[in-house]
Amino acid sequence: MDTAALPNRQPLDVQVAMDERAFLFPDGKAVTHLLLSSEGQGRVCIDAVFGFNETRLAPRILTLTLDDARELGRKLVEAVYHARTHYVISDTARITINVVTNGYFVQIGEVSNSTDLFLSTGVIWRVCNGLLRLVDSMSPVVAH
Repeated sequence: MDTAALPNRQPLDVQVAMDERAFLFPDGKAVTHLLLSSEGQGRVCIDAVFGFNETRLAPRILTLTLDDARELGRKLVEAVYHARTHYVISDTARITINVVTNGYFVQIGEVSNSTDLFLSTGVIWRVCNGLLRLVDSMSPVVAH
């Protein structure tokens, strides 16, 4: 299936509220919201809104192809239901989703140089729903 975004679709931004237990490392930032947005050429962007950012860290956490974003959505749901580690590995993405005592640890990139997003059990379903909503809005209409 061709996963290119349809040219007549309006871009969609999905804002996902975090709780006080969402953090981004290695910079040690509290994350108040995630902004999931569509970008040209069928790309999905994930940006963070920080509770504090004196160091002026760029908000962009991750940019994915539509297929990788769809796979990430699926793997996030599987990680919650199965309560075990899942991976999204492709030519452009290296993501590990770990289930930990108080939530989920999403490691983006290689272990030696990763961006680590900690999410509580209270927000994981909002992240799953927001990501899958964005992917659905960007996907081609299936012919009947």
